[in-house]
Amino acid sequence: MKHAFIFGTSIYLSEQNTISYADGDTRFEFLRVLSFYHHHDSPGKTLVIDANINTIDDQHSVKIAANNIEEGSDIRLDITENRVKIYHAGHAQPILDVYQLAEHEYHGLSSHILNEIHSQHPDHVITVKGNFKVAGAHIEVEGEKMFIDTDAIANGVYNEHNGITLSSSTEKVHQ
Repeated sequence: MKHAFIFGTSIYLSEQNTISYADGDTRFEFLRVLSFYHHHDSPGKTLVIDANINTIDDQHSVKIAANNIEEGSDIRLDITENRVKIYHAGHAQPILDVYQLAEHEYHGLSSHILNEIHSQHPDHVITVKGNFKVAGAHIEVEGEKMFIDTDAIANGVYNEHNGITLSSSTEKVHQ
């Protein structure tokens, strides 16, 4: 089973369901998809995640386990069958937005991402957006842009074997 994760205009493909941030030799897992949405199942399997991030001011730790708030008293979840949004109290934009696309939504994606989906046939396509910190690194994904600290990452196609690993350096880290 292969999964596609889209960050801005970059697509990461992996057989694993995890996303980590790497700082040198240290890897911090911050997102794991526990189950994917399947509309054909009865009564319907929903998107379920674990997340471990911080707010951008690094003042609040946010831990989500199986779509339940474990840590972060001023955190609110907005959950639908194919989307999980995490909000910090008093903010209109989600800290983290994990959305599983339906096939009819693929047509709006960048052509290089659409080409990879058609050639590699992932079972699930997930977009990840947000503005948060992991291990002190600031990750911001909105629309077509992705920044990790001050590095802009765009238009990439990455095949990852052991889960997706993001890095603030221009060199890709493979664990």
